[in-house]
Amino acid sequence: MLSLEQVKQSLERAGQAHVLQFWPELSGLERDAFLQDLSQLDLQRLREHCEGAARAAAAPPGSLDRHIEPVPPESIGSVRRSGSKTLTEWEHEGLLQISQNRVGVLLLAGGQGTRLGVQYPKGMYNVRLPSSKTLYQIQAERIHKIQQLADRKYGSKSTVPWYIMTSEFTLAPTEKFFKENHYFGMEPSNIVMFEQRMIPAVTFDGKVILQGKGKLAMAPDGNGGLYQALVDNKVLEDMKKRGVEYLHVYCVDNILVKMADPVFIGFCVSKGADCGAKVVEKACAAEPVGVVCRVRGVSQVVEYSEIQPETAELRGPGGGLVYSAGNICNHFFTRAFLQDVAE
Repeated sequence: MLSLEQVKQSLERAGQAHVLQFWPELSGLERDAFLQDLSQLDLQRLREHCEGAARAAAAPPGSLDRHIEPVPPESIGSVRRSGSKTLTEWEHEGLLQISQNRVGVLLLAGGQGTRLGVQYPKGMYNVRLPSSKTLYQIQAERIHKIQQLADRKYGSKSTVPWYIMTSEFTLAPTEKFFKENHYFGMEPSNIVMFEQRMIPAVTFDGKVILQGKGKLAMAPDGNGGLYQALVDNKVLEDMKKRGVEYLHVYCVDNILVKMADPVFIGFCVSKGADCGAKVVEKACAAEPVGVVCRVRGVSQVVEYSEIQPETAELRGPGGGLVYSAGNICNHFFTRAFLQDVAE
């Protein structure tokens, strides 16, 4: 642990000296705990994050529009527009990979249910179905089902491991909930929970916010924190041990999610893709959803707030929106790709 003087100097250099304004009012125990928290802060990285966010916010409107283009047709598959033969081939490929224990699912579940009006993890939410099932139960049952479908087709005894990325807020209640519900019939060893990192909450001018006189306001480091969390918790090593080569990654509050969707996985595997995104066609040009497109030749998601209305409203020869691939945070990754990114 750093000394008070060292922490003071670091905070002053980073323009964050205000966090110690209540130091004289803290007890000895509170000072020790606060000093411990402050010693672990990566102030340089925090500054880079804040500066990057400020640059993005200050970018002139329309600056991206000059460089974006649709994803090329050869990279796209469609459930609505593909023939039944093609869809069946993709599904069989996906089920084959599942039957060989090469597929896992990874759930992003670090957020609390604040916007749902509850003070517990979103996955524990009862969505008012007649069955009273929670999101976690619905998803566990879908994992069971996809294993059954693969086993029936290929005579296997398959396992789809469930990796659940939680946060400091959600890990303990999630573990308790799964235990109380007997892991929804799943083998506990096939459910791997791990924590993402926490980062300080900051004001728009990059100043760290205090939750109390001797406590920083912290928040999970977002879905992008996945890559660091995979390394921190040796999750990629666990995947390698199990022989998992392909991951289906999704968000906890997607009640319609198809766990380890064999058509999606089969499509990505048959294309030799490192990563893929499942999308839903936008309902209208102004729908507030990010779109998958290319920027300077690189495929990525561009948020709706970053595209000018005239670009969002562009239509192709058939009358459909040019930028219609609505991102729903539903992804495919190879383990090798995640390894490369994480390193």
